[in-house]
Amino acid sequence: MSAITVTKVSKSYKGVKALSDVSFSVNEGELLGLIGPDGAGKSTLFRILCTMLLPDSGTADVAGFDVVNDYKAIRNSVGYMPGRFSLYQDLTVEENINFFASIFNVSRDEGYGLIAPIYQQLEPFKHRRAGKLSGGMKQKLALCCALIHRPKVLLLDEPTTGVDAVSRQEFWDLLAGLKQEGITIVVATPYMDEATRCERIALINGGRIMDIDTPRSLMERYRKPTIEEVFIHLMGGDDLHFDLSVKVTPQDAKAISVNDLTKKFGSFTAVDHISFSVEKGEIFGFLGANGAGKTTAIRMLCGLSYPTSGSGYVAGYDITRQAEDIKRHIGYMSQKFSLYDDLSVWDNIEFFGGIYGMSKSDIARRGREILEDLEFYDRRNDMVGDIPLGWKQKLAFSVALLHRPEIVFLDEPTGGVDPIVRRQFWELIYRTASKGVTIFVTTHYMDESEYCNRLSIMVAGKIKALDTPSNLKKHFGVSTMDEVFRILAREGGEP
Repeated sequence: MSAITVTKVSKSYKGVKALSDVSFSVNEGELLGLIGPDGAGKSTLFRILCTMLLPDSGTADVAGFDVVNDYKAIRNSVGYMPGRFSLYQDLTVEENINFFASIFNVSRDEGYGLIAPIYQQLEPFKHRRAGKLSGGMKQKLALCCALIHRPKVLLLDEPTTGVDAVSRQEFWDLLAGLKQEGITIVVATPYMDEATRCERIALINGGRIMDIDTPRSLMERYRKPTIEEVFIHLMGGDDLHFDLSVKVTPQDAKAISVNDLTKKFGSFTAVDHISFSVEKGEIFGFLGANGAGKTTAIRMLCGLSYPTSGSGYVAGYDITRQAEDIKRHIGYMSQKFSLYDDLSVWDNIEFFGGIYGMSKSDIARRGREILEDLEFYDRRNDMVGDIPLGWKQKLAFSVALLHRPEIVFLDEPTGGVDPIVRRQFWELIYRTASKGVTIFVTTHYMDESEYCNRLSIMVAGKIKALDTPSNLKKHFGVSTMDEVFRILAREGGEP
């Protein structure tokens, strides 16, 4: 029997077609992956299925109920994790679970049997505020909250975006356990390795279902070796040339130098006596699990936070005494999108150019240069909030280069974007590094780590490994960086 049936569903926003005659079904107890680029219609479809939006036309049934006429019954039958965290950051783990139980008019004990395997990992932190949890632990808590009323259908909109490789695997192991309980699961993900763990995949683009089948059948049908290549083919990327072979040769000079750098918050040591250096023009990968200390270290290097002890130099400036000089010589792109949605593309360029102390004429010249390089100049008056996530990320990176910095810090710049955009983004990185700009980047995509000249891997505040990708794989006797990361994270006892 079908747990979900969608028939010719369409939805438009201000004349823009988000969904167009979408039809598919999901069997009871099935794990279906919903895969598509930014703006494909995935979130709109999820919101219709959980009755947060009404379709303009067509019908949809969830757990035997109609999304228009039976919305109350559906809300009691569906668990939903939206793309952004649905938790209350100022409530503790325990308080969040109790709150969601009260919303569904159930006791915490009624739903505990289902969430027990997940909650047992959270229990040591039950009095910690949700906002203080690592990304992986937040997602596990959000999953508990979505399951507390024992739903028949679970809808997950990119639940592991920004989560490290080990936590992602643990999350998917939890989903496998939920499937054994008979729960129907529909999950959207930008990670193609996760897509292969689904029984079937529905590929969506431009508001239409392009194809739906098992991962193996899709690869055989399109004669592609991986689901990522199937995705690129169906999204029209076959003719695009991804040139990641641009020569990137670091100079024999230090752009960053760190010695025994330490940061404590009370009795907690977030960064524990780390030492390393980065050469000018190098692409340096800074990896680690959620909560390993990466972002804290980056904030110190960018002059945004003072170290407890140790020393560091960035672009020749002391991170303790010359923070303002550092800020003028670096670019920074945070993992949370750093442009203003309610300003136009050009307004953002003028605003950040002013912050960097550039003259109006320099802002106008450089702004035109970067937008023409992106082939985006004709859309300079578009509101940033109306631009797809992939374009936002590329624009944010270009704006970080507006003042021609010597070093650019990128904190998970490709989180949540599709494979085509990720490759295009790394083309930008390579082109920038080939001009002598130092790139300091964090990422949870282990295939991206292979593009770096060298990598460091942090575990529990310490750097546990530092070398080229090929040397690290050789040292640990494995074939992928994903395996290297898992070995080190587990040795360090990361959750």
